[in-house]
Order: sequence, then structure tokens, then C-alpha cells
Amino acid sequence: MTMPSPAEGNRRWAAARKIMTSRDVDVIVAFSDFGDQASLQRYFTNFRSSYDYVASLLYREEGCDMIMTHPGGIPIATQLSWATDVLPMAVPETMAGHNSGKGPSIGGQMANRLSAKGVKRVGVLGMEYFPTGWIDLIRAATPEVEFVDIWQDIHLLRLVKGEDEQALVREACRISDVAWAQIPEIVKPGRKRYEVLADIEHILRLEGCEDSFNLCMSLPMLKEPLDRNPYSALPIEDDSVYLIEISPRYLGYFGQQTNLVATGAMPKDMLDVHNAVNRARQKGLELVKPGVDLIEIGQAIADQFSADGLEPASPSFGHAIGLELEDHHINGASLVLEEGMTFIFHPMAAGHPAIMRADTYLITENGYERLTNGDPAAMEL
Repeated sequence: MTMPSPAEGNRRWAAARKIMTSRDVDVIVAFSDFGDQASLQRYFTNFRSSYDYVASLLYREEGCDMIMTHPGGIPIATQLSWATDVLPMAVPETMAGHNSGKGPSIGGQMANRLSAKGVKRVGVLGMEYFPTGWIDLIRAATPEVEFVDIWQDIHLLRLVKGEDEQALVREACRISDVAWAQIPEIVKPGRKRYEVLADIEHILRLEGCEDSFNLCMSLPMLKEPLDRNPYSALPIEDDSVYLIEISPRYLGYFGQQTNLVATGAMPKDMLDVHNAVNRARQKGLELVKPGVDLIEIGQAIADQFSADGLEPASPSFGHAIGLELEDHHINGASLVLEEGMTFIFHPMAAGHPAIMRADTYLITENGYERLTNGDPAAMEL
């Protein structure tokens, strides 16, 4: 399995430039934070931000700059990324030689590049997240500049994944299956929860994932006394129930599956709710195909819960998944499904937090494909 191809990069850039034309912006500025959790620049450059901020500037006419905090990463980014030019931080030219006290920064280099290219309208991906210090530096260099928030346009673009992206999500799901198959050997009474989580992480790394988000949480929630000790230091106990979540990230893309694991017989009340949750999810899945609104799916889930004498815990029944674990949070708002979207579906019943089964699904031409292969039934060890 390889990184997304240059052809995939060209597909994204072409689609983004259509958005730039429609919104009349000259450049899209994106950045990723520490640990690459907000993967906005990675979408445009195919380069992971490992330790600090990395920014990308995709121009409407041609070219894509990358600005890095650490100059030592420039040779690596030049070799691995799609960027046409990789640059270090810089002091804004408007402040050079003025003893301003301003050191090199991403915002300073950004101001220099945008000024040199005569950019007047800058597309940003969420004004509330864009660093105000960078805004000040850009405006100092180009007083007439305008900032245009195009987050929603790019967000919808990211939700529909190309074939390369689908293959990476599929591989992340395969890796989660490998770890799930070993849960009976990992979750044993007497072991610390951090040992369980460490074993899961080790398996995922052996299969090639770059990092992951995993949980081992006792149910019912908050039954242990609250203290200063991390929950992961607590032991796995006999005749207890745990929510296990495994979410590997492979070459940037997440997959996820979650289920209940009992070290003994599953309590009947939890089992009844878990079965009801699965029935509600299946009722929603019967509607899943391109052209269907998430609102319709949510209503089908609510109707099934009602038939079982339950209510949904909230309008949310999952989230989109991709370069971020939650690319889009389902919250009751309208979103029409399109082929190529990938989602986690996990309805929950009111009054029964964290009793769920989560799987990853790909929206296909005529319906959906389940990408994770674990048994939907709760696991009894």
C-alpha cells in the first residue's frame, strides 16, 4: 500500500481551484498543527506535520508553497510532498531591518509570498482557527487584502474521497480487524488497562499504522471512584464490561470499530440495549445510498428506537472519517450522501451512554460497503 499518488494530488488541486474560481479567491491557505490532528494542509500537500505547524498555499493559477517551522524538514518535504516549493519561516519584509523584535515565523513567510504574488483575496479554512498574528502580518504587507472563509466548500470536497483515499481507509479498517481478532488474548482479568492499550497499539504499529486512537473504558460509565489516577492504570476485572475502540491511522487515514467486551456473561440489561442499538443502526443502514440525507437516516434510527421503547441519546449517530477521526460530526443537520464518502455509524440510546457497536462504511454507487469485519454482537470472553 502506497501514499496517495501525484494523480490524486492533481485531482484535489483541480477541484480546489474550481472552488477558488467560484469564490473569487487567489489562494487557499491551510495549516496542520502539532501531531497533524488538524490535517488541512496535508490534504493539499500529502505531507504529515509531525512536530509543529506546517502551512500550505495553493494558488489559483499554479503552484503550491509549503512553509515549515523546522528547516531540517525541508529536504524531506521536498522529496515526499506534492508542494512545488518548500520554504522556511521568515521575517516579514515589511519589518526587516527595523529592529522590530519580530523573529522568523510562518506568518512572516506567508506575508512575503502573498505580497510577492500580488494576492488580494485569501481563502482560509475557518477564520476562527486562523492565527490572528498571521492575519496581522499579512495585512501589514498587503493592506488591501481580504480574507474569505471557504471552509464549508473544502470540507464537502474532503468528504468525498478518491480511489487512493478509499484504499487507505480500507487498509486502516483491515488493520483494525487484525487487532480485534486478538482481543480475547489481550483483555484478561488482572491486566492493567494500559497494558491492553499498549498491546493494541503494538499490533497496529506492526501492521504499518502511523498512530491511532484507542479506548478501553469500563461500563457503566464512571462506576469507578473519581480520583487522580488515570483510568488506564485500573485493572481489568472479572464479570465486567468494557467498551473497546480501535482506530488505526494508516498513511494519514483512519478506520474504526468499537464494541462491548465482557469478561464473563454480558448483563441482560446491557445486552438488550446493545441489541436494540444494532437494530436501530441496521434500520438506518437500509436507507444508506447516494442522494439520501442524513436527516432521513436519523429519523429511521429514531423510529426503530421508539419501537424498542427507547430514544436516541442525541441527533448524532456517528461521524465521517478520513484524514481526521471526525471529519464531519453528525449532529442532526442536513448532509446528502455521495459516493466515496466514508462514515462511522454508531447510534446510542438515551440513558445508556457508550453502549454501541461502531463500524466504518463506504458509500458506494448503489448503497454502502462495510469496511470493518468484526462481529456486531457483543463479545463475551
